[in-house]
Amino acid sequence: MTDTTRALVNLSRRGVLAGLGLGAGGLLLGSGGAAWAVTDSANTPAQFGPMLAIAPDGVVTVVVPTSEMGQGTQEALARIVAEELDCDFARLVVQLPWADPAFSNPFARRQLTANSMSVTGYYAALRKLGAGARAMLLQAAAARLSVPVEGLSARAGRITGGPRELTFGEVAADAAKLPVPAEPRLKDPASFGVIGGKTPRKDLHAKVTGAATFGIDVAEPGMLVAALVLAPHPEASFTAKGLDEARKLPGVFATAQVKGGVAILADRFWRAHKAAQDVSLDISASPIVGLSDESLAAGLQAAFDAIEPAPFPNLDLSGFPPKLQRADKPQVLAAVAAAPRKVEAAYEVPHLAHATMEPICCSAKLTDDGLLIRGPLQDPAFSRALGAKLTGLPLDKVRVEVTFLGGGFGRKWGTDFVGIAVQAAQAAPGRLVKTVWTREQDFAMDQFRPAFAVRTVAGLDATGKPTAIHSRIAGESIAAYHKMSGIPGFEGLADANSAAQLIYGAYAVPQKLIEYHKTDLAVPVGFWRSVTMSQNAFFAESFIDELAFAAGQDQLAFRLAMLDGTPRIRAVLEKAAAMIGWQARKPGSGKKPGKDGGKGRGIAFSYAENSFCAIAAEVTVKGKALTIDRLACAFDCGLAIDPVSTEGQISGGIVFGLQAVLWGEVHFADGRPTAENFGDYRMPLLADIPPIEVALIPGGTRPGPVGEASTPVVAPALCNAIADAGGPRIRALPIARTLEI
Repeated sequence: MTDTTRALVNLSRRGVLAGLGLGAGGLLLGSGGAAWAVTDSANTPAQFGPMLAIAPDGVVTVVVPTSEMGQGTQEALARIVAEELDCDFARLVVQLPWADPAFSNPFARRQLTANSMSVTGYYAALRKLGAGARAMLLQAAAARLSVPVEGLSARAGRITGGPRELTFGEVAADAAKLPVPAEPRLKDPASFGVIGGKTPRKDLHAKVTGAATFGIDVAEPGMLVAALVLAPHPEASFTAKGLDEARKLPGVFATAQVKGGVAILADRFWRAHKAAQDVSLDISASPIVGLSDESLAAGLQAAFDAIEPAPFPNLDLSGFPPKLQRADKPQVLAAVAAAPRKVEAAYEVPHLAHATMEPICCSAKLTDDGLLIRGPLQDPAFSRALGAKLTGLPLDKVRVEVTFLGGGFGRKWGTDFVGIAVQAAQAAPGRLVKTVWTREQDFAMDQFRPAFAVRTVAGLDATGKPTAIHSRIAGESIAAYHKMSGIPGFEGLADANSAAQLIYGAYAVPQKLIEYHKTDLAVPVGFWRSVTMSQNAFFAESFIDELAFAAGQDQLAFRLAMLDGTPRIRAVLEKAAAMIGWQARKPGSGKKPGKDGGKGRGIAFSYAENSFCAIAAEVTVKGKALTIDRLACAFDCGLAIDPVSTEGQISGGIVFGLQAVLWGEVHFADGRPTAENFGDYRMPLLADIPPIEVALIPGGTRPGPVGEASTPVVAPALCNAIADAGGPRIRALPIARTLEI
């Protein structure tokens, strides 16, 4: 499965798993069904597959296969194993991963951390891992005690029910030699205690005390640090000047040409940085030469007429693979034309930066034994493959170790910075080289969330119900920029990362057509938190609100009337509305902006398979001034593995979304982005954050995606509230273009 399918995975995660034909956890329990490894050493932990080990003293170690960037997957995945294993969770130790096919996510079929599918992808596999190990421990204890295994039970790392109590550590070595049970007995979710618990996170102490190793912390004796001089685009052609002089400066070890620039290697960062300041690049060609805000905007608008659109199908997700239902374009256009009333709107969103707290960095070391890559990576599998390609080494000679990430948001899914680190390390064989990007380079050479423009038209019948919606989107394709292969069966169709859910499938509209005008603006683009929905939730839910206004109906009631067989969406909408104190009224009936201001409320939702998020906003608009009074979010992800982290992720996602909707915008001038630091890319301060209330709604016995759920809903909820307050209908983000915040 390629990254192009991410939006589709959001729509049918269970179907994807079934379609891949993977047994739950087959990839995590050893390749080819081989027995789990074991050691007879009295001092070495017994291995239960590549992810789980139990030491003689009973300490359980779990290698979490995903990257931990603050979202809490390290904690959540450890809880899943511990729940079924019945170990002492307080004595469980979590280890960060390395690149290994055995750690592949069963949904993605490779090891990566993206698309909010860590918990959903590994849930069944890790339950089976823990339950299988528990069964083997009980079997070994029964043999040790000469009693039937049926009379034994495990709890908190101890086995009881026999003539004497045994610890996991006492029988672990014997247990690991036993055959792996094909279908171990799983717990009834009603009995869960570790899952759903609220003990402090495993990574909390290390992060508070500074013991946690992030990518920027990687160090070893004799290490070199590389500073970079980068062109305005990774594909730019250039000539470097000043390299000879730079090599003569104190501490400088070497220089190296890397993708899109040069690296200066020195014994410490500031010496490398000072030398880099004396190096300049003469740009002879750049894909974005002359690019500006004006040319970008013109390119997007021109695409609607100049580029033939590709349709995005309606998806029937009742089976796997999903059935593609192509809309009949003439029929949709005829339905719009025949409607008693037609509503049209045009929207746009800008490029967005990732702006992670930890700037881009990565370390690499090339020796006679092979290549080591160590850093804050969301895609260790692709990083490993890239390292092998650049060095010519076989894959088994490349080791990739993942550190903690100081934020990722999709930026560290990219491998451009990994390749640069490997190229820099090739200039200093035998020594670890850490490349450190400055914040200015982090902004200037980001892989931005693409800018998009949308034109939507709908027909309403005499009662105000939509009879047809036709929505067109223009913007860059992330899949095309990264040269990803297409999805089998989707040939000739729109890139899902751009077009999916531009019109919500949950709304029962008789005729719907989505079309995508793929636009090549040459700007480096990549995945950004919530990917497709980061723009399409704003487009889709803003337009639905405009339809409610046109029909003269309450915005919430209008949505609820259109929902088709989606009770969990209805539940989060109604809960969020109740939390904000929603009172049914005709749109625009609040006070008009003026001396005393106008109060308004807005609501919006977004959804993926087994994840449903609604946000209600209350705002005050006074002249040109906007005040966000409060935000209320109702969220249903089914089973919350770690409720505290879940609520934190939803709140954090709202703050992330607030930044984007209020101020988020990357400007371009003279063929390069103009943002150089946070002074050019405003981030919210504590004083900017309104009261946020989050309610978790239990909606099932299996978990749904969490980390990206709330981010895209903030924009339509706020903009809908502004319109309800009598303010302007915001169709171009960020809001700061129109109002003062």
